[in-house]
Amino acid sequence: MRFFRLHIFILTTLFPFLLHAQTSTYSKAEIEEILVMLDSVIAHKNEYQEARKLRADSLEREVNSCSPDMYVEKCKDLYEALWDFDGKRTLKVLERLEKTDRYQEDKNFQAWVALNISRTYGVMGLYHKATNITNSINPDILSKEERLHYYRTCKDNFAKIAEYMSDVSIVQDEEKLMVAYYDSILSLQAPSVARDITLAAKEVYLNRPTTAINAISASFLYAQGEEHSQISMILAFAYNILNENQSYIYYLATTAIDDIMRGSTEYTALPHLVLALYTENHIDRAYNYLMCTMEDADSYPSRSLALDVSKYFPLINTSYSAHQEQQERSDSLKQKSLIFTLIILVITLAIAFYLGWHQNNAAAEKRRADRLQKALDQAAIADRIKTVFIQNMRHEIRTPLNAIMGFAQLMSNDLTDEERDLYNGYIQESNNQLLSTLDSIIDVSNMEVGTFNFHFEHIDLDQLCGETRESLSELMPTGVDYIYQPSRAGMRLYSDRKRVGQVLYNLLSNACKNTISGSITLSATFLPAKDSIQFIVTDTGRGIPADKTDVIFEHFEKLDHYSPGLGLGLYVCRLIARALGGDIILDTTYTTGARFIFTVPNNSVPLPNKEEEKANSNEKKKDSAPSFSNTPV
Repeated sequence: MRFFRLHIFILTTLFPFLLHAQTSTYSKAEIEEILVMLDSVIAHKNEYQEARKLRADSLEREVNSCSPDMYVEKCKDLYEALWDFDGKRTLKVLERLEKTDRYQEDKNFQAWVALNISRTYGVMGLYHKATNITNSINPDILSKEERLHYYRTCKDNFAKIAEYMSDVSIVQDEEKLMVAYYDSILSLQAPSVARDITLAAKEVYLNRPTTAINAISASFLYAQGEEHSQISMILAFAYNILNENQSYIYYLATTAIDDIMRGSTEYTALPHLVLALYTENHIDRAYNYLMCTMEDADSYPSRSLALDVSKYFPLINTSYSAHQEQQERSDSLKQKSLIFTLIILVITLAIAFYLGWHQNNAAAEKRRADRLQKALDQAAIADRIKTVFIQNMRHEIRTPLNAIMGFAQLMSNDLTDEERDLYNGYIQESNNQLLSTLDSIIDVSNMEVGTFNFHFEHIDLDQLCGETRESLSELMPTGVDYIYQPSRAGMRLYSDRKRVGQVLYNLLSNACKNTISGSITLSATFLPAKDSIQFIVTDTGRGIPADKTDVIFEHFEKLDHYSPGLGLGLYVCRLIARALGGDIILDTTYTTGARFIFTVPNNSVPLPNKEEEKANSNEKKKDSAPSFSNTPV
């Protein structure tokens, strides 16, 4: 405890000097200095959280022993001590307030309790409950203070929904709604640091980083506690928009220090800092901060935290393992050089050989022990990632199951034939959605562990493409033309019919979802040089954003967070294509929409019949490219 108090004193003394505000890029020395401070704070993270827990426990004892007239105020103090530390205990405190006489008599107090329940649900990732509570409150009946609290809660919950959730319907005019929230908050705030923070956050949201920096930089020097953390985060996002990565890292580290020293388990900056350090090739620190974040993923069930961690972990863990292997090889080379030097200096060859043999054995034993410990650590991490994955996919399975159960119960009532057909349709649709989700998960699992089997047969491409088009009839948007363009009729392929059709279905269904006008084209061409069939799916939809082209084939990656699904479609497509010996790529030169190129080799080529030989010889004699048959539907 003495060392802990000394550590706190040093940090609070040096903090104002180390965290001076600047408008230019920070030097490498300043970045290293703030990261060393963050390393020191993380090393004592458990002590800060234990102090936070002791304070909450002390306040809870005061609540249990206080007089009735002080009960509400003590509960409020306990809520403030818990809201960003322990979500379940926070909800229990608010439930106790709902049972008080003041709650029954005071409408403003009822609004205060409801808004803080919504705030807690939002932090915990339960956005459905959070938005339902805020939507049930009429802001016109609230006092000025409660209306300010109301708009802040609405803004925070809406921002989290827009960033992390894919299953919540959000109004299309998102920017106007967020600007309206910011303006409502500003209209209720007097000039203060809090008002400057709100104004700067609005400027960042509207992509005006320079204005935000000018509005908030002065407040950075004298702000304290949570306000200091908020300012740091705003400055970080502003410099990120300006592509000043050093300043971005500096202010993210500052925010992380504030969060951890408060004992908070809701990390706002660490996941962003992990990715920023990874892009700067700081693999060890990125991995350590990622592990720090994951340690509290189970104790504080924040869905946003879980999503960030699960998204970054596979890439960073792989890079960290490679970095550690390289470091081990470097250490091994140094060790051999040291042994060679010792051999030269040792008086007798026998003694030198014995020392080297003994040292090598000890080092090998240590490496084996390190590898065993690393395997145990990775197994624990894999188990934690499994828990995060199950939490993320829970909604995708529960939603269709709830629909099936609900409509099945309604079917037991007296219904008209029209109603019964309608409910049957809903049940079938939910059943198909559930089966599709489970099939995607099973396909990924089987292919990643190497237990995926293929059944090869001769495939009539015209027939396969026609069947795929028929299965997409309900998804095809009105007014969009579907065009099938084979290089010639009667082409055949020897491959797995089901899996090739699955890839084509996924590509065409994605095109249907993202195209509202124009056309969707599927072309099939024989490539003699590679003895392969090349499918090209082209649409005139919204296309693939530039920041998504490198990760669109990764698992759990989607164009936006609003669309349903797990983000496994293109990932499964690439796994199937490569397992068949081919590949699938995105044509980044095409800018009118999206274009995917899927190549499948002939795994076993039968002898062509006479008609095919004649067709091939005629094509070789032609000077121009083969004509396509356009078949709009």
